[in-house]
Amino acid sequence: MIKRLFTPSVAAVVVSLVSLSVFLPAVRNGFVHWDDGTNVVANPYFRGFGWTQLRWMWTNHLMEHYVPLTWMSFGLDYTIWKQRSFGYHLTNILLHSVNAGLFFCLAVALLKLARSPDSDRKRAPLIWGAAFAALFFSLHPLRVESVAWVTERRDVLSGCFYLLALLAYLRRFPTEQHRPVQAKYYWLCLALFIASVLSKEITVTLPAALLILDVYPLRRLASAPSQWFTPTARRVWIEKVPFLAVSVADGIMTMNVAVKHHLPESIQALGWIPRLTITVYGMAFYLLKTIAPLHLSALYPLTGYKTDALAAPFWMSAAAVLAVTVAAVALRRRFPGLLAVWVLYTITLLPVGGIIHNGTQITADRYSYLSCLGWALLAGVGMSAGWRVASRWPALRMLLAGFAVLVCVVLGWRTRTQIHVWHDSETLWSSVVAVEPSALALNSLGAAYADEGDSLGAIELYHRAIAMDTGYGLAHNNLGLAYLDLNRLDDAMREFRIAQQLMPNVAAAYNGSGNVLRLKGKLDEAIRDYQQALQLDPGNPGVRKNLDWALALKASMPRR
Repeated sequence: MIKRLFTPSVAAVVVSLVSLSVFLPAVRNGFVHWDDGTNVVANPYFRGFGWTQLRWMWTNHLMEHYVPLTWMSFGLDYTIWKQRSFGYHLTNILLHSVNAGLFFCLAVALLKLARSPDSDRKRAPLIWGAAFAALFFSLHPLRVESVAWVTERRDVLSGCFYLLALLAYLRRFPTEQHRPVQAKYYWLCLALFIASVLSKEITVTLPAALLILDVYPLRRLASAPSQWFTPTARRVWIEKVPFLAVSVADGIMTMNVAVKHHLPESIQALGWIPRLTITVYGMAFYLLKTIAPLHLSALYPLTGYKTDALAAPFWMSAAAVLAVTVAAVALRRRFPGLLAVWVLYTITLLPVGGIIHNGTQITADRYSYLSCLGWALLAGVGMSAGWRVASRWPALRMLLAGFAVLVCVVLGWRTRTQIHVWHDSETLWSSVVAVEPSALALNSLGAAYADEGDSLGAIELYHRAIAMDTGYGLAHNNLGLAYLDLNRLDDAMREFRIAQQLMPNVAAAYNGSGNVLRLKGKLDEAIRDYQQALQLDPGNPGVRKNLDWALALKASMPRR
């Protein structure tokens, strides 16, 4: 009876339910002061499915992302839950649980294709190996940022389409090799790929993943590059042209948005050598955190020491990357899966690596959601091989099962701990400051204190942020707001003026100085600052309201 129930379908459901149970406490979390405000809390444009909302979802590049399907999922959340964070978190958790089941199915298919012809055909090693791979992926603490952070709906939704696309691609090849993809699965794979790109840009690397699968384990392309351009191989390349066209189109659009907003200045400020060191550092970082998920943080700050090509972080990272590369190449005939995983890992990280780096972070846990699928699969390969070897020794099999359970329990426990970090803004940024303090983290923790009404505590944190980075305009602006809340108008004005010098194109500092001037009764000067703020941000309703208020006050004053 138990053997009849022990099927891949049942195992996939169990894997999904285990993932669901581990991440379910995240529904108690709220929105956090880390893009959730811009994307969800203070954003009225995605709320519903009217023509106005749909047009915005499919045309906006908010925070330099084009993710219309992600916005549609948020629109569905709002329709059901309004602004209750519970529902947004529940959707993330459900999507991740589905992904765990999908990855189990993908692992079963790949393990079946990769096993040697002379190996036994028992089902148990495949199921145990795939289950361990799926749970290693889904329960790993590196997944918490993607699941417990509402803004990162992009990861779990794009991941769902990405995994479905891979399954569709493999659907034609369980038993028949060296034949073209059946038309319906080919077009289904392409459609799912487009859906994944419209959920998050990182999935543009899927065509490379398909080509790697063609080499191993499908063996539609020979392992020797010299044989990649035979008439048979050319058909494999040609069928990837539509996928490549989608990737190129999305890449051009993304780069165009980046150039308009930040990329030229970022390249000039950072330089190409640090971008190379960031890429190498990231490759070693995610591998290390996969093996030992300790000291995780929502922000790993980009520092000069980490990007210095002569400093220890780069050389240690380079040594690790070189060692894995040498091992993968040396063992390519005996263990071709290692080289396939390493190449896919490297390519998947490229869109978020140092070459086109953006932001104040050097790495981020969320970037591991797709890139580390291969490492989880290798863990499943090890479990499957061990289970096959232990089939004749029940005691060894029990020991192996105990080890697998222990790993999953430890990962689940660490994940539960990390989920609590994302409970609210104060716990989030307190954790970041404790792990690796930075000016951004201190400023964000100060903003969380200010939201709770603790202006004095916020002022202390803003001062600490400014001490770490005297040119941090946002901290000066927030310090001005805290002083304004305490009615320390001269101190507030000083900070707003400094913020204006550091951030001349940001409306908030001019709005703040306008508030100070209005409270001092200097309406003409206040109106000029409000007008400057409105010129910088014409659609800001708060600035418009303040300007109208100042104009009304001036109109109500008796003429001299």
